[in-house]
Amino acid sequence: MKIVEVALEDIKSYEGRTIVPIEGGVTAILGENGAGKSTIQEAIGFALFDSLPFNNKDFVREGASSGTVEVTFEQETSEGRQRFRVTRSAGRSNYGVHRYDAEDDEWIDQDIDSKSQLVKWLCARFDVEDKDELQSLWESCIGVPQTRFLSDFAQRPASRKTTFDALLNLDAYEESWNRLKDIPDAIEREEQKLREEIAGLTSTVQDLPDERAKAESLADEVEAIEAKIGRKSDELAEKEAEHEELEAVQDEIDSLEQEVRSQKQEIEATEGELDTAQQELRAAKKAQEKCEENREGYQRHEEASERLDELEERESERDALAERKAEQKQEVSSVEFEVNQLEGDLETLQSARETLEAREDEKQRYEELDEKINSLQQREGEVEELQERIDELAGDIDEKQEKVESLEAKVEAIEEEWEETTHPEELDDEINERKARRQQLKSERERLEEQLERLRDTDVDAPCPTCDRPLKEEHRSDAIDQREERIEAIDTERAELSEELSDLHDRREEARDVKRRADKHPVHREKIESLEAEIDDLQAEKSETEETLEDLEEELAELPELEAERDELQEAYDEYETAEFRVQEHADVPDELEEKRAELDAANSKLEEINDELAEYEGLDEKLAEVKETLEETKSAYQTYIKHEQQASQVEERQQAVDETEEELADLKEALDETEAELDETKAAFDEERLQTLDSDIEDLKGEIQRAKGSLDEKKESLREARGEIERLEAKLEERQETLQQLKELKADQQFADWVRENVREAGPKMREIITDRIGARANELFRTIRGASAETLEWTSDYEIVVHDADVTKSFSTLSGGEKMAAALAVRLAILEQLASVGVAFLDEPTANLDREKKRNLVSQLKQLDSFEQLTVISHDETFDSMTDYTISVTKDRQTSEVTVN
Repeated sequence: MKIVEVALEDIKSYEGRTIVPIEGGVTAILGENGAGKSTIQEAIGFALFDSLPFNNKDFVREGASSGTVEVTFEQETSEGRQRFRVTRSAGRSNYGVHRYDAEDDEWIDQDIDSKSQLVKWLCARFDVEDKDELQSLWESCIGVPQTRFLSDFAQRPASRKTTFDALLNLDAYEESWNRLKDIPDAIEREEQKLREEIAGLTSTVQDLPDERAKAESLADEVEAIEAKIGRKSDELAEKEAEHEELEAVQDEIDSLEQEVRSQKQEIEATEGELDTAQQELRAAKKAQEKCEENREGYQRHEEASERLDELEERESERDALAERKAEQKQEVSSVEFEVNQLEGDLETLQSARETLEAREDEKQRYEELDEKINSLQQREGEVEELQERIDELAGDIDEKQEKVESLEAKVEAIEEEWEETTHPEELDDEINERKARRQQLKSERERLEEQLERLRDTDVDAPCPTCDRPLKEEHRSDAIDQREERIEAIDTERAELSEELSDLHDRREEARDVKRRADKHPVHREKIESLEAEIDDLQAEKSETEETLEDLEEELAELPELEAERDELQEAYDEYETAEFRVQEHADVPDELEEKRAELDAANSKLEEINDELAEYEGLDEKLAEVKETLEETKSAYQTYIKHEQQASQVEERQQAVDETEEELADLKEALDETEAELDETKAAFDEERLQTLDSDIEDLKGEIQRAKGSLDEKKESLREARGEIERLEAKLEERQETLQQLKELKADQQFADWVRENVREAGPKMREIITDRIGARANELFRTIRGASAETLEWTSDYEIVVHDADVTKSFSTLSGGEKMAAALAVRLAILEQLASVGVAFLDEPTANLDREKKRNLVSQLKQLDSFEQLTVISHDETFDSMTDYTISVTKDRQTSEVTVN
């Protein structure tokens, strides 16, 4: 797996949308504390592992209602290397996954829109069982929070076991043992339950033959009732067909009577419409006469109205010109003011140029003095720093000299102790001799106990089990006493041998400790030589620093004289600066003045053109008054014409309506006569008595059929119940057979469960020891490389304690210095990651606390050599990583907003 990009929008201190690209190899995310570095790691844990060390809402930027995280990553799948983008929001429910299609260059939605769907998809991606394992993969392995990086190793043994058993999946053995604890009893209870079920099922299936006979009888009764219903239904169908024919004739009579009534109403309505049409025709003819009387006044009013529109348009044009004239006058005045102002600026420019020429030499001398004075003032602080460095170097020299003397004394003491100590191999020989003797005694005792048992079990006068002579009571008693005395003597001698062995073991262990310390003489010698070389380097640096301090103090002695000369030139320098500013400020004045004068001439010309255009509109007001007078004179005739114009145009239309209505009325009266004749003919063909007889017969037949159906339903229901009972009993019979088989299988399961439970718990400690040995060996390699000290070794014990051996000193994790703790924890964490991080990425949050530059470089070198990881990301406020890692991401914060740059 490889993370390609992280996008943050309104997340914590990230405003808007911020994109963080992440490359392969070792990447450093750098920035001050609080800048937002860890937010990038938290965003990845939130989106890909459903892990967030605080409330979801606290992840949202202050002032925003919600924020969004997008993480793009690549992963090897059965279909090759694929790229995915996971989207998740904080403060609202928004989830999504898209897959990149390289062929079509597009992102394809994977139809994931809920948290449960996203977590299920992620578990499948990272090959874990559930949400808890997904979170644990991040929090305990890939992205361990800074607060837990050291604290996990500083816990009590029981707490360490809980933490690392879960991380290494060793808690599965204990969990399996607990889960198996109640299985044998549960199986026994299940067996008893099955026996009870079998007894109950046997009693239940005894009624099966009776139920089968009952079902057969009910089936015969159902068949007879269905045949009767069929006969009655055929008879009913014939009578209903005849009944429908008579009902159709009756319906036709009702329809014709309704049609007669409707036609009479329609004739009456049409006669009213004819009267209305005749009245509207007369009104239209009167309106036509009114229009003819006022036509001439209407036409004059129309012509005057058109003329008024033309004149008002010219009036608007004239008013616009007048407004333009006023604006142009204002523009002329404004340009004249600017011309006057630029003429004054031109005089200022000429004066400033003269000042620059006069003060040029004094200005240059002032700047030379100022630069030299500032340089010396900046170096004043170096005096104290150099003196502090000299003192610091003197202290370091004394400290290292004391270490050399201490190591030389330690070497001398160890050599003396080794000369006085017995060699461990000599003690090994003594121990082996006593072990061999004790084994001989043990074999002899076992042989004597066997003889005693045979002597006690052998009857008198039978062959003696030790000498084959006839066994007498006295002989047996003596033989038993002799062997019991010898056994007692053997026990005494074995006890003495055990004490001697214990003493020899203690002496051998002490001798081995002395030998281990003596074997480390070369290491101590190397350390002494290294310290002496460091002392020489420090003394050389101290001499060089003292020379630098002496040179600097001589240069600073000239500072007062230089400052006095600069103060005398201050006034001339200020005048030059002011003049230079004026020249820059008014550099464009000559060109601007020329442009403004040309602009003033153009503005005056334009004003004269506007005056010429206004002269064309003389006499416009008198023409407007004349047209308005004509409009007033013809207003009455115009309004009368308009009032009657529409009605007068409808004379022909209304005449046509009267003619059409009269024709429609004649057609309606003819249709009424035809409908009344058809009604009389239909009534003559209708037999009402036969219809009533059929009604009675049909009702009787329906009653018989309904009663038969009711009886049929009852019988069918009984039949269904009987068949259901048969199915139930047959199922119970089959269930009884299955239960018998289950009982047989349970007995076999019980035997297997007892065997499994006895063995599963014993595997846990063995596996823990194997895994901690393997991880500890790798962690020791990493620790020695990071520390750069060949004398130090790291051990990770089976109870997960970190122990560091330095020469003849063994130190537990709690007694290590800050740098040693961080190096040791880093080594074990990296070794665990190599074993467990199948996803190929890891994040280290502030892993270099208390590490010097050399150890940081050693760490980065080791990180680059870890082939198990495609990506390793170090989060730190230490800028020295910028030159050590493959890539650098810098995070800065300004006004509560984080920004990202990539190097």
